Amino acid sequence: MYHPSEDSFLLAQSIEDYHGTLALEIGVGSGEVLKVLCQNFRNVIGTDLDQTSLDYCRKTLPSNVALVCCDAACSLRGRFDLIASNPPYLPIHNGEELDCTIHGGKTGIETTLRFLESAKVLLAENGRMLIVASSLSDYQSLLCRINQLGFRSHVLRKQKLFFETLVILEITL
Repeated sequence: MYHPSEDSFLLAQSIEDYHGTLALEIGVGSGEVLKVLCQNFRNVIGTDLDQTSLDYCRKTLPSNVALVCCDAACSLRGRFDLIASNPPYLPIHNGEELDCTIHGGKTGIETTLRFLESAKVLLAENGRMLIVASSLSDYQSLLCRINQLGFRSHVLRKQKLFFETLVILEITL
C-alpha cells in the first residue's frame, strides 16, 4: 500500500476545488485523495490492484465510495466528472528492485500513460482528469504523449521539493 506523501497531499489539495456527481480515483493507495472526493462528489469509485489498499479504504471511508480491484480503470463503465490519479511515476534504474507503488516504468511515464488510456473513454464531455507528474520522470515525453492521445493539458499546481518538482496536470478532451 502506498502511504501518502507530498504528492498525495498536493493532489488532494487540488481536488478541493472540484465538485460534481461522479468521480474516480485510479490507484487509491491509503485513500487520502478519496477522502476529499467523498466530500465533493455524490458518488465516488476507487480502483487499485492491491487488495490491502482496498481493504484499508473500505474500513476508513464513507459509504458513497465503491472500491474495485482492477488494473487502472479497465473494468469500469460510465462517465466521470473528475478522474484523479497519483500514479507510480519514478523511473526504474538498472539493478534497482521494482516497487510497483513508486516505479512507473523505465522512463517513469509508462504507468501514467496506461492509466490515461484506460480512463479516456470514461471522461464526461466536460470532465477533467488530474494526475501527478514528476520532474524525475520523462516529463516532456509525457506531455507529448498526452497530446498524441487526443488530450489537452495544463499545469494546475507545482511544488518544488529539494529533489524533484511535482506537478498536477489538469487534462481534458
